[in-house]
Amino acid sequence: MSVAREKFRQMISRDTCTLAANIFDPLSARIAHMLEYEVCVLSGSVGKVANLGVPDIVLSNMSDVVDHCRRITRIADVSLMVDAEDGFGNAVNVVRTVRELEAVGVAAIEIEDNFVPKQFNVQDPGLISKEEQAGKLQAAVSARTDPTTVIVARSAAFGLCSLDEAVDRLATYSQTGAEAVMLTGVKSREQIEAAHRATPLPICILNPPPEARNDAAFLAANGVRILMLGNPVFAVAVKAIYDSFKHLKDGGAMEELATGQASPELLRAVNRTDEFRQIQEEYVRD
Repeated sequence: MSVAREKFRQMISRDTCTLAANIFDPLSARIAHMLEYEVCVLSGSVGKVANLGVPDIVLSNMSDVVDHCRRITRIADVSLMVDAEDGFGNAVNVVRTVRELEAVGVAAIEIEDNFVPKQFNVQDPGLISKEEQAGKLQAAVSARTDPTTVIVARSAAFGLCSLDEAVDRLATYSQTGAEAVMLTGVKSREQIEAAHRATPLPICILNPPPEARNDAAFLAANGVRILMLGNPVFAVAVKAIYDSFKHLKDGGAMEELATGQASPELLRAVNRTDEFRQIQEEYVRD
């Protein structure tokens, strides 16, 4: 566990920006590992639908997320950063959330300032107070049993508040002991520059506008150490599954799916067939 956490720390201490793999289950994490992604990110939205079959407006609980992370870290040797929502309650609940996620090998834990749970037909329920969020982050930091675990202060303020308020929140969160910040809802390069001026901490950013997203030098120069592109891979996977099932249900031939299928060699690599056969040959005796 500490190895994965140390790797995460080394990554955010560099002066370059690293692309994260936005994964959604153990299978996608295994493939990201094969492709040598240094960090995997499990967001709440795709985590809920992949694990529970529900949308983001439904509140999952801490045990759901812990179980999901356990299955991911068991199969993929990657540094996992997880969206831990609001810590699943007040600062007392945050303490338990951090310890449970640590126990299953998560490298970095995001605690967000959004008001949770979201409500049906309410676009933006808003943010909790700056003071409450600061208390939660301090509780998260103090709860760590492994000092290499990274607490990430996640904020949606740049998408929901004035620039002055967003900058003020970020500066406050940066004084809680959290060792990285994550920004969502960023709308411009100017906001990224303002965030960099407001915090000395490494910045993780979710799907900034194209003029920033496609400029790696700009992101690196402004303290962005992890870039997340959202969940297009999840959407592609859902469409492929839906189209394939529909094709067969509508009477299509199985052979017509051949060009879209993984090769036998790729499937063997993904499920680690050769690794387990070697174990069988070495230890299974008649």
